[in-house]
Amino acid sequence: MIIPAIHRTALGLLVALVFGGVPVAAEEATAPANLRVELSEPVTVAMAPPEIRGWGPYQFPGLACLPDGRIQVSFHVEADSAKAYGLPPARALSADEGKSWTLLPREEANKGATISWASPPLRLPNGDVLTVKQLCSRPVTGLKLPEKPLATFPSYEVTHAYYRVEDLPRECAAGWLLYRLRAGEAQPKEEQALVHVPGEVRCVTEGHLTFPWFEEMFLAPDGAVWAVNYDHRVVDGKLQDKICAKILRSTDNGRTFDLWSEIPYSPDSAADPKAAKRDGFTEPTVCFMPDGSVFCLLRTHDGNGVGPLYWARSTDNGKTWTHPAVFDDLGVWPQMLRLKDGVTLAVYGRPGLYVRATVDSAGLRWEKRVTVLPPSTGTCSYAAVLALDDHAALLAYSNFNLRNADGVLCKGIQAQRVTVTRTAGQ
Repeated sequence: MIIPAIHRTALGLLVALVFGGVPVAAEEATAPANLRVELSEPVTVAMAPPEIRGWGPYQFPGLACLPDGRIQVSFHVEADSAKAYGLPPARALSADEGKSWTLLPREEANKGATISWASPPLRLPNGDVLTVKQLCSRPVTGLKLPEKPLATFPSYEVTHAYYRVEDLPRECAAGWLLYRLRAGEAQPKEEQALVHVPGEVRCVTEGHLTFPWFEEMFLAPDGAVWAVNYDHRVVDGKLQDKICAKILRSTDNGRTFDLWSEIPYSPDSAADPKAAKRDGFTEPTVCFMPDGSVFCLLRTHDGNGVGPLYWARSTDNGKTWTHPAVFDDLGVWPQMLRLKDGVTLAVYGRPGLYVRATVDSAGLRWEKRVTVLPPSTGTCSYAAVLALDDHAALLAYSNFNLRNADGVLCKGIQAQRVTVTRTAGQ
């Protein structure tokens, strides 16, 4: 198991010296516009009843391509609460690349439920397909917990208490569940992956103990399965005081995972006056770039308000990472997608929602961000992106300002096509 500390590599220093901390901020990009990003008219996937206005329902969409070629959108229909972890999302299907959608009945949508914003099913080189399963949180009533937690941290006015796994009842060590559909079989089977995270902890919040899951899963070029997560853990007898991004890696088709590397919280206090108060680096995502490097985006937005979106890069298969630098001045739940024509997309927001593109094989120069939803439009800014062909992708997101047939304001999920073309000189 390799658990290296983050360090500023010589390449990272060279990048900082030559480009002044590239990728340059979205509003300061000085490179000529070599890419044209076009957005189709948005299509409404599903609309909530007018009385549903609270935070959580009809948010947090996920996209997946089904074996029959149809596209599925899944989205959260519960409150944004630890008490809702593991509850099934709503689902809608499209047979025409997102131009029209059919909402599934709830009883059908509940089959094979996974978390609504998880990565889509992951097809492995051996033909197996892995899908994330999230366990429902467990009420702490009746659980024998230690008298005191290791530490407590407030976030969004909710307290999170942390305990060592080994100090908890055996049933509290559950988590890390997957559905595996073996090649040639018709029905997936549930299995628990064996995950090695030294100093692993469990969190109690809102009177419930939560169980870990694979936030996002990726297939690396070498055939390994990556899962990116974020959390605290115990290091040298002490709980980390800031949340770190964690790379879990499996070389046996997702049966066992080791902690491959971490990106500790290392903010830019000049770019973020609230840097010292932040929860840490959360919601990491990665993209395997054309030049063989790995590009990672990291959220810092938290209960303290809007925070920068950071980037880090690895040139040794994720074992070590360049020192994090600001990618943009905002961004929650960043998502990246590499199209077959060599274009890489990044989607993020809050407030608003944006898409940004690059043809740089290393991801060191990006075009200015393109607005999908302006800051004045209500959205959770969580989005999902799925390739449609070599040059286009489907984008799904929430919009809180839709109007129903009676003109009443409603929340809902929308989707639209993103097409990228190269201009002269590319």
